[in-house]
Amino acid sequence: MSDDMMIHFSSNSSNQSDQSLPTKIAKLEARMVGKASSVASTPVQPQQLQQQPTWSSISSTVKFGPAEDLSEQLSSSDSDDDNGGEFLILANTQKRQRIQEDNNSSAFEHLEEVADVRQKTVEAVETKTGVDANRRKQGRGRGHSVSGRGRGSRGNDQMRSQISSPMTLPSNEQLENSYHKEDVTSLRAKVAVLEEELRKSRQEASDNHNLCCQLEKELKELKDYEQQMKPKRTKMISDLLISVSKAERQEARMKVRQDSLRLGNVGVIRAGTVISETWEDGQVLKDLNNHLRHLLETKEAIERQRKSLKKRQSDKGDGTDAELGGQEEDFFIQDEIFKSRLASIKREEEIILRERDRYELEKGRLIREMKRIRDEDGSHFNNFQILNHRYALLNLLGRGGFSEVYKAYDLIEHRYVACKLHGLNAQWSEDKKQSYIRHAIREYNIHKTLVHNHIVRLWDIFEIDHNTFCTVLEYCSGKDLDAVLKATPILPEREARIIIVQIFQGLVYLNKRVQKIIHYDLKPGNVLFDEFGVAKVTDFGLSKIVEDDVGSQGMELTSQGAGTYWYLPPECFELNKTPLISSKVDVWSAGVLLYQMLFGRRPFGHDQTQERILREDTIIKARRVEFPSKPSVSNEAKDFIRRCLTYNQTERPDVLTIAQDPYLTYLKK
Repeated sequence: MSDDMMIHFSSNSSNQSDQSLPTKIAKLEARMVGKASSVASTPVQPQQLQQQPTWSSISSTVKFGPAEDLSEQLSSSDSDDDNGGEFLILANTQKRQRIQEDNNSSAFEHLEEVADVRQKTVEAVETKTGVDANRRKQGRGRGHSVSGRGRGSRGNDQMRSQISSPMTLPSNEQLENSYHKEDVTSLRAKVAVLEEELRKSRQEASDNHNLCCQLEKELKELKDYEQQMKPKRTKMISDLLISVSKAERQEARMKVRQDSLRLGNVGVIRAGTVISETWEDGQVLKDLNNHLRHLLETKEAIERQRKSLKKRQSDKGDGTDAELGGQEEDFFIQDEIFKSRLASIKREEEIILRERDRYELEKGRLIREMKRIRDEDGSHFNNFQILNHRYALLNLLGRGGFSEVYKAYDLIEHRYVACKLHGLNAQWSEDKKQSYIRHAIREYNIHKTLVHNHIVRLWDIFEIDHNTFCTVLEYCSGKDLDAVLKATPILPEREARIIIVQIFQGLVYLNKRVQKIIHYDLKPGNVLFDEFGVAKVTDFGLSKIVEDDVGSQGMELTSQGAGTYWYLPPECFELNKTPLISSKVDVWSAGVLLYQMLFGRRPFGHDQTQERILREDTIIKARRVEFPSKPSVSNEAKDFIRRCLTYNQTERPDVLTIAQDPYLTYLKK
């Protein structure tokens, strides 16, 4: 057996804890040379050579000889004599001890060198296996003769097969164990890192859970505090609003008193048991009227002087030419003085008239404010109530036939709103009350779905008591168009045009819905302005929903007689049949609005009452539109008004058609 083979076996068995392993190896070597002892009957198992994988790296450092030497040594082991057995055992044992000492002191070599050695060993074993196979074929060819040599060869072949397996397998398994150790080490390191990360994640999760619990606790405390502070905060806000409203009320009444001294006040006249109210002008208007009367008296006196001068001039026909020439010159001079004075009086008169007109407008505002204050003082809701636990009523904005509109503050949404309080007359029958309620609910159902920049929003509706309910609307801090026209009866065309454009934008929105809506009550009082001057259409109490099955002629007018007559078209006054209406009603009303803004008066029945309009058929006879000479208005505006006020309903355009008119577009040319 070669030294290299002994090195290999010693390196694989050097780490065995069993001290009898060298003896077993020696017995195995004796058997290989044909001197089997009594203890050689137990073969060396490959598993015993692989019991300690920790030394596999040491065995990989052993240098194998060439494959040819190994094959030669294996084949020569058959010719060893019996006398050399003990010598080989002793020599190999000593050699193994020296190699073991050297291996214990040597360092580990590179893994690639182990792989090369392993490959060479495998090739040598395969070569030897091929040689043994040829020998067996030759033995069978000699007639299956069995001799001592043949038996020894077959035994040696078996022994070499047993030796070659332990010689190759430990190397493969050792290499695999080496790889496995490295993989296990790497995996253990990764597992350790993952375990550390898991520990940190669990710690973070625990911290986050604790933090979440703490935040939930704080949130609950905040909510509890919010619930505790909500009534206090609401009361504080409402108290501030009430104090501001009280100050506004006081300021409004003080201003009314001051203006009353200048502009006038309402006086009471008693005639027996009849008490009537009349207006008494204030000092400013009295002074203006006195000044105007004095100018008129002066003007009349100057006119009398001019007439007297002309009469004297005609009577003086005698005298010299020089005297006549001087008298004529004096006449012309005196007459020119009178003319100059009359022109001066006329200018003063125009100034006073303009000033008096301005004061008349202020007087109109004063009268409306006085009426508002009187209505506010007589209202049942003037004590700053909070309706529906949400809306704080402040000051009265106005009063209609059966409703009051209050400025209010939404304590939940924190915004100003307009609360329209609908009061049912206690003297009404239950049927009339129910009819009024159905009418209000119908208006709410129409209005609540409308969301447009030029339509007043409807926010809420609720019942206050058995005879009163409330609708909550968007608050517009500006005036309505009616108040604007009372303050400035004639608007510049530029301002009037942009107002009518906004109104038509709202009407177009109403007519592009799935269910079209006819407003039916367009008038100056139903056009509001916000703080930025944006016009918004409101009050859908008389609105009509156009059903899908309505034909092109329109729907039947079932509420004939309702509405504001100055702004309704002729078809609404037909008595011989049920009128058919469409969005063309709103087109007519918008044309009347534009006419009124431009010329300061309504085109039909301006000075008539609604009863007189109905009695005299004023609108039914309104077949032609007349335009005043002043103020000057563009022809485009007049043509647009004519189209809107087309008498024949079939020829009048509807809302979507008239909205395409160039007068309503602002695209640059």
